Amino acid sequence: MNNTTRFTFALASASVLALSPAHGMENKDAPKLAPADFHTRLTRDDAPLPNGGQLQMSYANVVEKILPSVVTIFSYGKAADPHEMPDIEDVPPQLRPFYDYFRGQQEQKEQEEQQRPNPRGRRSAPRQQEELKEEDLQPNGVGSGVIISADGYILTNNHVVGEADKLEAIVDMNGSSKRYLIKVIGTDPQTDVALIKIEAKGLIPATLSDSTKLRVGDIVLAAGAPMELSRSVTQGIVSALGRSGMGIIGKRNSQGYEDFIQTDAAINPGNSGGPLVDALGRVVGINTAIYSRSGMSAGIGFAIPISLALRIAEDLIDDGTVTRGYLGIFPTDVDAESMKLWGLNDESGALVKTVKKNSPAAKAGLQVGDVITSVSGQKVENASKLPLIVSTHQPDTEITLSVIREGKPLTMTAKLAKLTPEILAGGEITEDPVIGGGASGASIAEIIPGVTVQNLTPSTRERHEVPAEIAGVVITKVDTESRAAAMGVEEGDVITEVNRKPVRAVGEAREMAKASSKTVLLKVWRKGDTMLFMVGTN
Repeated sequence: MNNTTRFTFALASASVLALSPAHGMENKDAPKLAPADFHTRLTRDDAPLPNGGQLQMSYANVVEKILPSVVTIFSYGKAADPHEMPDIEDVPPQLRPFYDYFRGQQEQKEQEEQQRPNPRGRRSAPRQQEELKEEDLQPNGVGSGVIISADGYILTNNHVVGEADKLEAIVDMNGSSKRYLIKVIGTDPQTDVALIKIEAKGLIPATLSDSTKLRVGDIVLAAGAPMELSRSVTQGIVSALGRSGMGIIGKRNSQGYEDFIQTDAAINPGNSGGPLVDALGRVVGINTAIYSRSGMSAGIGFAIPISLALRIAEDLIDDGTVTRGYLGIFPTDVDAESMKLWGLNDESGALVKTVKKNSPAAKAGLQVGDVITSVSGQKVENASKLPLIVSTHQPDTEITLSVIREGKPLTMTAKLAKLTPEILAGGEITEDPVIGGGASGASIAEIIPGVTVQNLTPSTRERHEVPAEIAGVVITKVDTESRAAAMGVEEGDVITEVNRKPVRAVGEAREMAKASSKTVLLKVWRKGDTMLFMVGTN
């Protein structure tokens, strides 16, 4: 094990416990239930914790209250084929050319096998997908969940159930254990929340609290099956609230909505999906991940707030999917440098760095360089909070945006569209693009280290598909070893403004960039989208 600090989902590999024989394949047909009916099945207690209190010598009463609601989840799947090609998203960018080559070789070989005559003179038939049998399944891992209704609805993590071919839950109640087959109602990779169900009656549901009332310093307990040891509990405090922008969930060009509770209650592999409860035994979060160099608890664990998890469950309960509003921007944080450049009073808010063409943001009049400070009365503390707030609104909802543009406050209204899988797969949220600096040249020049630009001419417009109404200089070469390339600058980008001033020629761009001592502001057009790059010159 190396010493690299990393995030680890708290899902244990299934290598210790002997699992019982399977009881049939998982049924993923989700029963439909109206959100209002779903809420009637929940037990809620939103009263705040007492402000004061004496030192408590035992949490046995709290543990006795929550443990009957905690389940251990066993995941099964087909053994991985050692010859199967991985998904390209799982391959590092520098290795993808080799991936493409070997993938092509494999496909060619499969085609030749299909065309090759068999001993009886017939062509080989295409391989049929093998039916998955019970004996083909093997344990994938062990996680946890928390019962939220007496008839068997359970909250857990998407990463506990998402890749499984079969799922089982063990419920411990009244001194006995019982194993149930799990139905998946729905999963949401963007928040790592999953809603599942077992066919049971008379279960003991956990009492759910209001996580928005949590305070840093509140005592919490984490329950689950760490290291495959079921019915385990650890104790700590709330270390921080609203942790976001950490990249724990988002991957494969998919946006993650992060708003974690941080705790020093020990969370280890196997705790995933189990409840985080307060000192009264009420669920305030769903344990999800740890921040560790060793893969074990280092006193930095993260849980999804129960208020967010229930919002997702309410959306999943009727059709198994989550519907979110879409604004169509890429925001970045306001730092000390941008605060001075935009004349802001503090570093809160979200700086608009990209506006997608034909998006609700573009139709509302948002521009790159705008700073969004609130959405329909909710304060935007940083860039990570903006998509989280927007996602809580349904498509076709009108939201009010409080914006600062060039030091002046503005208010505008945007009608949200629907955030679809196609938008996410198309890279609606991309990596933070550019850092660099410098200048040189005439009609062709390197104005940022590793990035060469050229005047727009009929030929360069045609080559890079730049419309006639776009004015600026086009990037014609990007050094693959440069910092700019590593951060996402692309050939074909058109720089339309430097330091908020329109630019029409390379010479202008060079001189404007040279005039800045520390930071150059670049407004860029990319295939219809507009972006803002803050380029360091040191």
